[in-house]
Parts: sequence; C-alpha cells; structure tokens
Amino acid sequence: MLQKIKNIFWHLPKSIFFNFFYFFPSRKLVLIGVTGTDGKTTTSTLIHHLLEQSGYKVALISTITSPGLHTTSPDPKYLQKYFYDLGKQGYTHVVCEVTSHALDQYRYWGCQFAVSVLTNISHEHLDYHKTINNYIKSKSRLFLQSQISVLNRDDYSYSILKKLLPQKSKTYSAKFKSDYTAKNIKTTLQKLSFNFNGNTLTTDSPYHYQVYNILAALSVISELNIDIKKVIPLLKHFPETKGRREEVNNSFKFRTIIDFAHTPAALDATLSSLKKVTPNRLIVIFGATGGRDKTKRPIMGQVVQNQADIAILTSDDTRNEKIKDINQQIISGFDLSNAHENKPNSFPKDKIFNYYQIENRQDAFNQAIKIAQPGDTIIACGKGHETSILLGNTEYPWSESEAFRTAFRLRKST
Repeated sequence: MLQKIKNIFWHLPKSIFFNFFYFFPSRKLVLIGVTGTDGKTTTSTLIHHLLEQSGYKVALISTITSPGLHTTSPDPKYLQKYFYDLGKQGYTHVVCEVTSHALDQYRYWGCQFAVSVLTNISHEHLDYHKTINNYIKSKSRLFLQSQISVLNRDDYSYSILKKLLPQKSKTYSAKFKSDYTAKNIKTTLQKLSFNFNGNTLTTDSPYHYQVYNILAALSVISELNIDIKKVIPLLKHFPETKGRREEVNNSFKFRTIIDFAHTPAALDATLSSLKKVTPNRLIVIFGATGGRDKTKRPIMGQVVQNQADIAILTSDDTRNEKIKDINQQIISGFDLSNAHENKPNSFPKDKIFNYYQIENRQDAFNQAIKIAQPGDTIIACGKGHETSILLGNTEYPWSESEAFRTAFRLRKST
C-alpha cells in the first residue's frame, strides 16, 4: 500500500513534470520496448545491433548502457533529458530495456512505443510485487503503451497477458503455431541453426535458449517493416553482450565463462545449454543477492544441483544479510542425500554432486580454477558486467573477468 501511494503521489507527478519540461521528447523518436525476467539485455542489444547494421541511428537503454544512476530503466529526470539529447543529435530509434519496477513507478509515463516484446516471465522480484500475477500485471503496462505487442507464445505468462491486453498481440514460438515460429532447431558445439518463417538462420552462439532471444529480436525487426532476409545474415556472428556468456580466454584446456544469470529460470536455461556442449564437468560459481526475493534461493539451489556437477556458493551483493544465511537458504534446495559438501582447498569426489561454501568471491574463483580439468566448463553467475560488489553497506570495485585472470595466475604459480 505504501509503495502504491509513493508511486501515485511521487513517481507519477515527477514523470509528468519532466515530460512537460522537455516537451515530450520521446514523441520524436521510434521507441522499441523489451521487457521480461530474463534475456532482456541480450534481446535489446541484438535489436540495437540489427537496426544499427541496417543503417538506422539507434540508441540503447539497458542494464549495461543506462544513462542514469546504474539502473536499467532510468529515473524520469535522466530518461527524458536523454530522449531530448538524442533527438537533438539526430537519433531516430531507441531500444529500451524496460523493467517491471519502472512500469510500476511510471518512469515511462508519456512514452508511446512503436513495438514492444516480452522475453519471458518467471520467479523474480516477488519481494516487491508479492505475487506472480502482480508481476505479470506490471509487465502488461508496457504493452498498453505500445502500438504493436509481441508476446512469447511458449511462456507461462501468455495466457494471462492476452486477457489483460485489449488489442490482439503478435506471437513468437518454438513450440506452437505463431506469427514468428522457429522450426528444425539444431545445436552443435560451434553453432545453432533453425528455420524461421521460411528462412534458414545460423549463428555461432550454440545455445538453445538463444532461439528465443533471436525470435524476439527478429519479430520486432519484422514488425518495423525491415526486410528479414537482409537482417538474418547479420546473425551469423552473434554480437557479444558484456557479461552475458562472455568467455575469458585462458591457456588451460577448459572454458571459463561470465554470465548475469541470477534467477532460477535463467540459471536453468544457461546451465542446461552449457551441459550439452561440455565434454567433462560443469562447475558453477554463484550466490544470491541480499535484501531481495528470498523465496527464489532454494529453487536456485535445486536448479544448480540438477544441471551442474560442482557448485561453489559465494558472495554476491550481500547488502545487510549474512553470506552464511543466504547460502544456507540456497542449500535448503539441495537433495543432500545426493550431495557432498567439500572443505575449501579440497578436491571434489567423483560421481556425486559436490558443493563448496567459500565466502570470499575471489577465493571461490581460485578454487574453481584449482580443481578444473581439461574439458570442464566453469561459469560464474550473477554479477556479469557489473563493476562493483556490495558487501554490507560498502561497495568495492569488482570484475568477474579480472577474478578469473587472477585465478589463472595463481594456478600457474603453484
């Protein structure tokens, strides 16, 4: 109730004020909205890449490029000024990664989107929204501000959203008949390929979940009346998104990857895809953020045990929670009859799920590199592109890639 009051009497008036102050600058731009629990940044970046390569002057507002105070969807004060500046600089299109918090707090009030697309909706932010239905309803607000809505036909939210939206939506799917459908999906160690509305597409990102990111992006491009046949070749080399399946090169014979996955659904999609292309063991470094949705933590633990061989539980942004408490909630999702807890600096047992509790995140990276064997894949989840880690009330500089490189050096020196 207090949040609703704040939204109506603080956030909404502020958004209205800055729209008028900058003369509704978004009306001079073609806005493309991307919302969902997971895949927003990758899909937004992909749409931006395809538009830019097609000759449009396009900007991107996302988790990794936001112009306002480290938030995915900026405060209206920054957002409306940014739109104003973009118009002055001759930009025509803006791809906006839009969060449920931003929609609930009216940050995009006054903005009309040409096309908006949903990636998926799963267990996340229930500390704020309280129920999954409230979460879905918040997401639906984007489509009420959009001329064209594109929904994921395969997602749980589809049946709810289509009832909430007055206009008929376009759909994409890898399972059902839809406006934009993927068929004959094939993955190898090097590539992903599938048929898309009569076209054949091949990309060097060999993960099954990329099918949905690509479908979402191509659906938007098609709804903008851009020739898909000219765009598909641009996907042959999948554009790199910082902190998303970002590989850190090493001289050892195993893979090391950084990813932002921090929800049960994202972990499941990422790990299941990696499992298929990992010859040996899958090792996961992860934790959960403090002061956020606690109910997802046991589910994250269950997902990791189902998909990985070894888990190293460590710190994420702990805020004012104790790392031990957060990790115990994750461990409560493990089937402990089929799991073995290892002490730091020990080597895992064979033929059983192994897990470690290592509070210091750098030490967790060191341990992963120490125990890695040829053919293994190590993936660090949760931090992705972020450049700091919040422990208690103190924010420290942090880099996942540098953490890997430090661990590489340590292994070489021993």
